[in-house]
Amino acid sequence: MSALEWVSRLTRAAVFAAVCVVMSMGGHVLASGTPVTARTLLVGVAAAFALAFALNRHERGPEAVILATAGAQILLHELFTRSAPIPVTHADHAHAGMPGIGMSVAHLVVAVVSGWWLYRGESAVWLMLRLWGMAPLPKLRRLLVGAVEPFTTPIGVVLIAEAKTYRGPERVQAICRRGPPALLNAR
Repeated sequence: MSALEWVSRLTRAAVFAAVCVVMSMGGHVLASGTPVTARTLLVGVAAAFALAFALNRHERGPEAVILATAGAQILLHELFTRSAPIPVTHADHAHAGMPGIGMSVAHLVVAVVSGWWLYRGESAVWLMLRLWGMAPLPKLRRLLVGAVEPFTTPIGVVLIAEAKTYRGPERVQAICRRGPPALLNAR
């Protein structure tokens, strides 16, 4: 694996971990009112990073990214809940008055939205990498090369007497139809 591939994998895994941890931690802190300790946060970042790094060897589809995001959300929720300063059991655990099923739906919605967002970003990165690896497009190459080369006069010169004007049907109709429509003439 080249150095560029390692940097790409590390960067994409870091973005995945950051999005998952920030979303999960933000929801946990807002809903439960208890802060997440730095040690727990580091464990969560490391776990999400390891999951993303293991999965991002090549481009993944939306299903894989959303499932990985949902798995990370579940893992982070359990980690943040179990490491809370006050022990909370699942029977009486509720986020902002939401019972367990409401909390699960909230985590699922966050996982799907952030997973879709991550998938779109991932597909954009892969598209840029594919385009970067392509040979330059001919028009773009002409544009770039043309900007560097100085302007030269054309080789063949056409005399005015030899030049013929185009009088095809398209040109005749275009000339005849100039001006405002007949129905809207000024009175």
